[in-house]
Amino acid sequence: MVWNKPYGMKEGFLIGGGLILAGLVLELSCGPVDWDAFRWPMGGIVLAAFFALITIIFLLRKRVRGFQFIGTYKAAIPALVYAVVLTILMGLTRQTSLTPDPSSMGEGSSWINHILNFWPFVLIYAYMALILGQVVLRQMKSWAAANFSLFTLYSSLLSHLGLFLAMTTATLGNADIQRLKMITVKEETEWRAMTSQQQILEMPIAIELKEFIMETYDDGTPRRFASDIQILTKTGKNFQTTVEVNKPAEVDGWKIYQYGYDMQMGAMSRYSVLELVRDPWLPLVYTGIYMMLAGALLMMLRSIPWRRGVEQARKHPKTALLLCAVIAACFFCVHHFMPILHSDTLVPALQSPWFKPHIIAYMLAYTLMASAAVIALYLLLQSKQGNLYNLVCIGISLMTIGMLFGALWAKEAWGHYWSWDPKETWAAITWFAYLVYVHYRQIPTHRPRLALWVLLISFALLQMCWWGINYLPSAQGSSVHVYNMSS
Repeated sequence: MVWNKPYGMKEGFLIGGGLILAGLVLELSCGPVDWDAFRWPMGGIVLAAFFALITIIFLLRKRVRGFQFIGTYKAAIPALVYAVVLTILMGLTRQTSLTPDPSSMGEGSSWINHILNFWPFVLIYAYMALILGQVVLRQMKSWAAANFSLFTLYSSLLSHLGLFLAMTTATLGNADIQRLKMITVKEETEWRAMTSQQQILEMPIAIELKEFIMETYDDGTPRRFASDIQILTKTGKNFQTTVEVNKPAEVDGWKIYQYGYDMQMGAMSRYSVLELVRDPWLPLVYTGIYMMLAGALLMMLRSIPWRRGVEQARKHPKTALLLCAVIAACFFCVHHFMPILHSDTLVPALQSPWFKPHIIAYMLAYTLMASAAVIALYLLLQSKQGNLYNLVCIGISLMTIGMLFGALWAKEAWGHYWSWDPKETWAAITWFAYLVYVHYRQIPTHRPRLALWVLLISFALLQMCWWGINYLPSAQGSSVHVYNMSS
């Protein structure tokens, strides 16, 4: 029997399949996941219990074979594969809400339109977090024992711990996020705001619209729109400020965003729509994001073969020139097909200091991944072997940096760092797919040709993230990455 020998990939896929079956049973018997049930203090209790579970599994890992298996590459890879498949389902279908409400899942709606509430999806992601927790504890033990190169360990530990912290706190903290709309009329004080369920709430903040400001380009499209407002709080604060896209105001734990205006009146609009967001878990999420950024940067620096690359280029000048030519050609294509980088008429949402770093990081990542795909195809056709691991590690490091820059930008522009927008969904799919390759290559007994096929599949998914989503129903009229005149 398989259970009498060391666990491998087969057991990993069996565990993942078992979680999906368990999720289907829960879905049929209990209904979809109700994220509102995780509001504070329940979210904190669940997080503490999850930490305790991770610690117990780690302490008992030498006594229980299954616990020892959790946290290994052979456990992580199947979990990532299942996550890719389930997230693809989300990416291919229109989600009825970015923050699904189980009470709205009536006739004409199904689980496929509410993947975030779907038990199998939730259990697979929770299993990935459990694996991450084990990896973090093992790396912390290795750090204390100084068993590995500190540079290597820092990059891996920061990446894993940052992802674990961001995943768990963002998921559980989502129930505590308040996102409200306030319609302010010129020279009138407003203290009421509206929830997504059309409920009216009285706020601890009163706002008076002094002036709505709009500046346009020569063709009449908005270059800038903002609201000059007076803010009065119950804590006694009274001040005037200007809120515009990418430049929210902050007071007493609330962030105030410029959301909309009377588009028919344009610059003559007498009202402005503001969005008020309160996210008490944000500091923990940001800590995870910045740790991931540091880990990705260290991983990129570690993966560049500084000395060996020069030596190999001298030994194989034709191969080095070919690689440089492929990278240059890919970079030229990406640069050529993204004229928005050179635009002098950017819509307000794109006028952010995060814009160019976000795009450039992704451009470089796409260039390297395209180069890896071309080389992988060549190796498969020629039945040759090659080592693309470092090239992919550099690419996924840049992809991670670009994705996290995008999350920080989204928080400043729209008030949410990750909303499973169709573009974000496919970015996650692509990222997970390349992580499958990175982790699979770490297994000593990996099959080189299978690894090359994983690279090609990942690059095909990358195409969906880059331009393919424009043709999917899931993105039509619902993606904030489709920038219109009022963005």
